[in-house]
Amino acid sequence: MIEVELKFPVASLEEIRSHLQSLGAISEGVSVQADEYFNDPKRNYAKLDIAVRIRQSDDEFWLTFKGPNLDPAAKIRKEIEMPLNDALAAEQMRGVLAGMGLVSVAKVMKRREEFVGCDDLSSVHFCLDEVTEVGGFVELELVVESQEGVEPAKLKLIALADQLGLSGSTRTSYLEMLLESRESTLTDSPTGPRENQQE
Repeated sequence: MIEVELKFPVASLEEIRSHLQSLGAISEGVSVQADEYFNDPKRNYAKLDIAVRIRQSDDEFWLTFKGPNLDPAAKIRKEIEMPLNDALAAEQMRGVLAGMGLVSVAKVMKRREEFVGCDDLSSVHFCLDEVTEVGGFVELELVVESQEGVEPAKLKLIALADQLGLSGSTRTSYLEMLLESRESTLTDSPTGPRENQQE
């Protein structure tokens, strides 16, 4: 499967929520998600533009792999996701990743409200995200089975974004934003970065 996604920073999620409801989109509810990302220090997944994470959404868990971005404007990536049975399975998977030499980088926390479209938008998935330490975002997503479906999906999402009044899309991940925010906070601190300081 290939994930085709556009992501936009927004000042007001409530305004977007109203737009979605006017289009007939239906809320599937709100969840609290914790995305823990892992890296191989010897290969540096950031430079390879791949991601490995364990997601907890309320009481459900998944292991996810995301391949390199395939587009200069949108986020178009191969995604493989595997459900984990419970918290114990998630902890065991952390052990597997650690045994492979991977280390936990950070945990992205967010409140997500998910919507699904109706009629010709029934295949579109909408996410309204409030990301801790980062801000509010809207994600528009389609999943296609092959490369042939990527460009039509991308064009459909661009048109939908225009319809919703969304602009300024970003390919930067929430993890990158979070790490940049924390680095900026340390840099702006009166004492400066504290990498070598002991508690």
